[in-house]
Amino acid sequence: MSLPSLFRQQYRRMGYISKRALDNLVPNKLQEIRSHCFHNQYDQVNNPNGIVALAIAENKLMRDEICQHINKHMNINPWHLTYGQGPNGDPALRRALVSFVQEVFKPSTEITENHICICNGAGSAVDNLSFCMGEPGDGILVGRPLYVGFFPDIEARAKIKPVLVPFGDVNPTSAAAVAAYENTLHRANASGTTIRAILISSPHNPLGRPYDNDFLIGILKLCSKYNIHLISDEVYAKSHFPSKDIPSPAPFVSVLSFPLEQYIDPSLVHVIYAMSKDFCANGTRIGALISPFNPQLMRSFRSVASFTRASQLAEHAWLNLLTDKAWLDWYFPLFQSRMTDSYEYTASFLRDHNIPYNPASVTSFIWLDLSRWIKEDSQDAELELNWRMAKGGVWLAMGASFGSEKNGNFRLTFASPREELKLGLERLITVLNELEMDGVTVRRS
Repeated sequence: MSLPSLFRQQYRRMGYISKRALDNLVPNKLQEIRSHCFHNQYDQVNNPNGIVALAIAENKLMRDEICQHINKHMNINPWHLTYGQGPNGDPALRRALVSFVQEVFKPSTEITENHICICNGAGSAVDNLSFCMGEPGDGILVGRPLYVGFFPDIEARAKIKPVLVPFGDVNPTSAAAVAAYENTLHRANASGTTIRAILISSPHNPLGRPYDNDFLIGILKLCSKYNIHLISDEVYAKSHFPSKDIPSPAPFVSVLSFPLEQYIDPSLVHVIYAMSKDFCANGTRIGALISPFNPQLMRSFRSVASFTRASQLAEHAWLNLLTDKAWLDWYFPLFQSRMTDSYEYTASFLRDHNIPYNPASVTSFIWLDLSRWIKEDSQDAELELNWRMAKGGVWLAMGASFGSEKNGNFRLTFASPREELKLGLERLITVLNELEMDGVTVRRS
């Protein structure tokens, strides 16, 4: 009997629980370390012996400034304690997002408030879209490595399959990668899985770089060829920065900025944005679907949006930020300057200690190659290294969680306060040095 079947049998003794819910409870050894570290995080005052979390994609560089703005401008009234104007979201916030999207995403056609639906985070937007776009057992193509949250976002409720696209030696953000998506689509169809969409994190999470324009055009054409949706998660639109590694980073390019009619039926294109990354506020839980060309999809999305509606308090906080143009003009240059400073500190540390990494120019993390420090070329060895780090007081996100094709990759979040970042990096190098003393560097990538 399979492990999922044993789990379902065990839990049904406690009263009937649905298969679709029980399928989410199968033990996952990759999640065990996340749970261990997540509940014992370092805090300089309250938990100085805790684990420094450099695994979570939280940008902490402007939290004080965001807190100050929210506290100064909150000014709620009894209206904010109601359901407001429904699960679509506050019309004033949607209008503010229209202005922000026009300026930052540079859409090729006009965006209106009716093209936007607010929800409680980008993950909920992916979840709702998956629910609306496919039937249980259908698939969504996602390139490897992928943002770890896409697995539950696609699968936990909608029961759509994340179908992972391998690239081998091909750059996943280049035009050459488009062929890998098409090959995987054919294999999925041949095995009986109907592909309904392609999902990308643009810029790329976890690689920390933008897609080439030729890739974006190629993926639009591919979706057109097979009449499937493209979901572009663009939550890092303003999180780009220059560095010595990449002095002149490519600007952010939204899929909405292309003349879509030249490449695809625009009704197949959908974009997600949120407050979480560019505004250093993951826990505020507010995001938006932007879908200008598909009214039926938007109606379907809204039909389930009542389950993922954002708090009026979160809406009010984001609205205040988005409508304070003078403050935004001050905020984003400082934000990007701090990103550069924190990235440079981290990259310099990695170079000084001969730790290979993938240069980044956007997002809040760096993709490392720690394959030298794993005992063998296996996921179990990678997991063993991750536990060794955790016991040494630092937590990085292991590549297996992202569906990495190579063992030994880890994602390190650098957008942390300097004292915390410095401590985490020092603990990391202590662990790696101990492994070298133990003779665990015989493998070479």
